Amino acid sequence: MTLFKNTIPMLLALLLTPHLQASELLPKQYKLTTALAEKIAKAAVNECKKSNANVSISVVNDQGRLMYFYRGDNSGSNTIHTSFRKAYTSATLKAPTSVMAGFVETKGFSQLGKMEDDILLLTGGLPITYKDQLVGAIGLSGSPNPKLEETCGMEALKLLTE
Repeated sequence: MTLFKNTIPMLLALLLTPHLQASELLPKQYKLTTALAEKIAKAAVNECKKSNANVSISVVNDQGRLMYFYRGDNSGSNTIHTSFRKAYTSATLKAPTSVMAGFVETKGFSQLGKMEDDILLLTGGLPITYKDQLVGAIGLSGSPNPKLEETCGMEALKLLTE
């Protein structure tokens, strides 16, 4: 019986040891919550309203999946999918869409805009990072000036540094 008593704890220790080692090797991953996605979107809406811009806003997670959507009053129906595509592009390519917009005409990058249907290389999409880790992206559409969309998004993302 004593042999059996000592064997079980030893077996359990052996079984749990690889798990503990693996968990130490895995990086900590931050996740964007729906509550934070909503807060970011609403901050962007409020910022755009200061310039009388009626925008639609999509916030996606790090994989480009929709977390939160807001359609502004009087925003065009085209802004719904466009805001999503900008956010999706920024999340999956891990860069602001304004940076990538110029790539389309750069030698060697002309196929970038044709990668898949939801890639849209227009200014208005920004990655959302926390502690140097991509957690999602925001996409804005509907302003007469795409630079304004980007500015509204950047102001909203300041929530993560407060």
